[in-house]
Amino acid sequence: MKKMLAMVVLCGLVPAASAVDVFGTDVGVTVDVEYMSRYIWRGYNKMGSSPVWRPSVDFDLGGGFGANLAAAYGHNAGTVNATEYQYTLYYGGSVLEGDALKTDYTLGWRYYDLIDMPSEGVDYQEVFLEMDMPNLVGAGLVPHVNYYYLWQARGGRSTAPDGTPLSFASGSIVQLGADYNFTLNEVPDVPMTFSWDIVYNDGVMDKSVINGWTHMLWGLKADMQCPMTGGTLTPAVYFQNMFTRTLNNNKKDYLFCGLTYSLGF
Repeated sequence: MKKMLAMVVLCGLVPAASAVDVFGTDVGVTVDVEYMSRYIWRGYNKMGSSPVWRPSVDFDLGGGFGANLAAAYGHNAGTVNATEYQYTLYYGGSVLEGDALKTDYTLGWRYYDLIDMPSEGVDYQEVFLEMDMPNLVGAGLVPHVNYYYLWQARGGRSTAPDGTPLSFASGSIVQLGADYNFTLNEVPDVPMTFSWDIVYNDGVMDKSVINGWTHMLWGLKADMQCPMTGGTLTPAVYFQNMFTRTLNNNKKDYLFCGLTYSLGF
């Protein structure tokens, strides 16, 4: 019931927010509801084998500024304490317009709130810079570089109900890769994207076991328009190839998939 209520609240923000006027500009709103077979985040398998619901509401405030409210809910009983809310503020823009080195960027801050756990020791936050270079190569290939610096949101340590110490090690994650955007002759109205990333982690969460290139992530997704609702349905499949046993206490590769419905106002 708690999960369903939160999803209703997220979606219920849309009609109210879409009517807000900020400095003479209507706020644009996009609602996403994503269902994932696993919750894989920056290489970490955060909720085991449990499928996950991930609703979110994004607010385009105009002038490049925006805000996002998102959540992650696992199905299995063992994921109760892993329920997560994310609060994001960001600014996006471009530099070197009209040049081969044109760079689209998003600079932001995000707070991760594990609502069923003590904030001290488990909540964390990050600043991030995500950059795409759409003109560098051409032919649908878009290189990107993403940088994230994470740290514990609240000072001190606490313990879980079972007495396990809770703490969060600060550190950086760097993601290098590219997206290849294309269409198939058989379905020319369905844009598709193949993605590849390699990820470096210098010790986020636990510096004693993580430091180096941890994994590669491959993905394929397709955007299909829904004529009846005006939204977009996006099925996706991903494969994560692990380099190290320390990230998830094993060297297990993951094949997982997702389905997202997106509607903008």
